[in-house]
Amino acid sequence: MTEIKLYKTTTKGLKIIGMCLPFVVLGLFLLSDATFGSTNYIMSWLCICFFGLGIPIGLFQTFDKRPQIIISENGIWDRTTNQDEVKWEQIIEAYLLDIHGQKFISLVTDETFVFKKKIYKWAEKINREIGAQNLNLHLGQINIDEIELTNFLNRLCKENIEERRKLIKTFKIKSADFSISDLQKILVYILVSVALLLLSLSSFAAFMTIMIVMGISAFIARWRPDNLTLRRYAGTATWLGLINMVLCFGIIKVYDNITEDVAEQVAIEIEEFQRQNATFPIDIKSINEKLELNFIERYFANQIDYKTLDNDYELEANMLFGKRRKYDKNNSEWK
Repeated sequence: MTEIKLYKTTTKGLKIIGMCLPFVVLGLFLLSDATFGSTNYIMSWLCICFFGLGIPIGLFQTFDKRPQIIISENGIWDRTTNQDEVKWEQIIEAYLLDIHGQKFISLVTDETFVFKKKIYKWAEKINREIGAQNLNLHLGQINIDEIELTNFLNRLCKENIEERRKLIKTFKIKSADFSISDLQKILVYILVSVALLLLSLSSFAAFMTIMIVMGISAFIARWRPDNLTLRRYAGTATWLGLINMVLCFGIIKVYDNITEDVAEQVAIEIEEFQRQNATFPIDIKSINEKLELNFIERYFANQIDYKTLDNDYELEANMLFGKRRKYDKNNSEWK
């Protein structure tokens, strides 16, 4: 039988994994220092479990090789609808529907098509309110020109079986292939994310401003569905804000761990010097040279300012958000 099979695109699954993985990593970072049973411990596990679900979903989406939609000379079948094949003679019209950025093709069927599952009245009411039908083909996971596919389906339902067979044989699937403009868009997003990250880490006020803009954008994306352009930009701003938040928290966690570990090693070496010489070193340059530090740790060690007091010493450094902090030797952390 002459037929066309439409499959899920792998990029959707990879996108799901890419969006969930940073939050899982953030949860693992927070969990590493959380006390068992504490609020941070519980929130860390909730973050890991909730966003961790996206990883197997993304993997399934990526490696699922079953056809989602099959277009044959007799009718059309969509696996996601859980319905039988719809015969072309039962289709009155097909039209494109956009629901919050998700593309659907709604099929208007006659009374001869019997649904396998009863459509509840509340579901019919929702469909009427959003302009959908009881039978809708979901194109969100398929990489294809939805307008051309809609026109193609409308033509098939008006032709006889011989013409349909010819149309199906000659139909060329035009997908929205990855283009230079897509690459440019990705590069722009990366550059914007890096700029937002540097701006956030330089000033706490800038970080909070970005978070406020993200919140407003999320509100607009949720409650302004009629303005497609505004909703699209608001959605982009929301995701950039979320990515920036995750990257900031991750970098802060890594930064704190590295600086605390370096400061602890410096403090131990200073106190060892004091025990051997009954005095504190004049500077810590010689102390840092004795430590076995990698190039990242050595960079942080060189940022530490050291000064002696009467019978003690202090370690200070400029931290993230431009804050000046002192090292607490008793608790092995920066204050």
